[in-house]
Amino acid sequence: MSFEHKAFIFDFDSFDSELRPLLEASLRSGNIEPLRCFILSNKELLVDPYEGDALDDDWEDMIEDMDAHEYGDFALTKYYSPKDDHGLGVKWADFQEKISNRGKLNISPFLGAPVGVDGEFFDPGKMGSYFQTTNEVGESLKKIEGVKGEMQDDLIEELESYESFLSQANSVKKGIYVTF
Repeated sequence: MSFEHKAFIFDFDSFDSELRPLLEASLRSGNIEPLRCFILSNKELLVDPYEGDALDDDWEDMIEDMDAHEYGDFALTKYYSPKDDHGLGVKWADFQEKISNRGKLNISPFLGAPVGVDGEFFDPGKMGSYFQTTNEVGESLKKIEGVKGEMQDDLIEELESYESFLSQANSVKKGIYVTF
């Protein structure tokens, strides 16, 4: 099974100060009530993370596992639009391999870093979930510029599209959220 790379412009700074502490506490303890309260108090700003539609009164029926990952998935939509995907789809692995061959990287420009505590990382889709701060987005742009000339012709268009996405996030001083 191949992973489909999805990437979104993300308000990392607001997430970091508002939701991240609650999310990490819920991941550590297993108590979803702080996340549930966050969702209820921000419901008008949140959307369904799968379709991007406004939450209705029975939004909680969509949650199967009732864990911090799934509640966090809904809460996270305060900081990005699920309808605005700029990911690389299944071709992301080709780009990742090219970048990986260039030596040690702190973060991948196509991924980022996970969020979590004590080895318990936020991963609602169970296939990977990553974040980049505003500064890391700028670093990712530089890394992509460094490998652009080495890409095969059939990958250049997608790489330039992703570069444009990162440039847009950088210009509005936002981070990115990547999930599979």
